Amino acid sequence: MQRRGRGRKKPLIRNAARSRIDTLYDLSITKAKEGDLKLAREYLALARKISMRYTVRIPGHMKRMTCKGCMSPLIPGVTSRIRFRNGKETITCLECGKIKRYELDRENDEE
Repeated sequence: MQRRGRGRKKPLIRNAARSRIDTLYDLSITKAKEGDLKLAREYLALARKISMRYTVRIPGHMKRMTCKGCMSPLIPGVTSRIRFRNGKETITCLECGKIKRYELDRENDEE
């Protein structure tokens, strides 16, 4: 009997999952800007489930714009506040209050 495992998925399926994740992220941003945060959170949660199921990485720029506390999209001025201080970028979620800090690139700032 053949063993069923979590092996690597076919490239066609993974590409379909990537495109679905991209559209869900775009939809979540538009819904958050319209004011429907509940639906935006559901879209992001669904995109995360798809990425885990099909073992597809969520790109860094998409991860960075998602709050890990409440799964809401982080849109500057709408759902998040961004501050720059001491060589760090601080992003605060206005929904749950979770704070993310990132180092700023020193090489790009000097040029």
